[in-house]
Amino acid sequence: MKRSLSLIFSLGLMATIAGCDIKTNRQVPQVNVANELAVTMRLRAIADAEAFYFAESGGSYATLDELVEKGYVPDPSGGKLDGYRFDVRVKLDGFEATAVPKKFGITGRRSFYIDETKVLRGADKGGDPATASDPQA
Repeated sequence: MKRSLSLIFSLGLMATIAGCDIKTNRQVPQVNVANELAVTMRLRAIADAEAFYFAESGGSYATLDELVEKGYVPDPSGGKLDGYRFDVRVKLDGFEATAVPKKFGITGRRSFYIDETKVLRGADKGGDPATASDPQA
């Protein structure tokens, strides 16, 4: 009996440390908010890096790989931001950067979008990417 209680306590403690509710296997709200804050800060950094790249290149934008390679932004696939999938798409006259939870409801609920206007947008998209038509975040 003691061993069973100890195991249950240990599993609950590990889930709490990981920010996950053991009963529902869902992320606790405070962790989602922290993840989303980190993601929005990274998207703003990507938009700033794109503006710098635009000025330096004479009028073009870069992919995420190019921004990381040049050292303008750190690779978002590590650390806390590993729970979100980032994408930067270069358009003829701009760029679109998105961040989508890898495991909707567990690593985050909202998806985010930013472009050359630097207006951050976000919404609960059920795991789909946010767009320019979503509300300002």
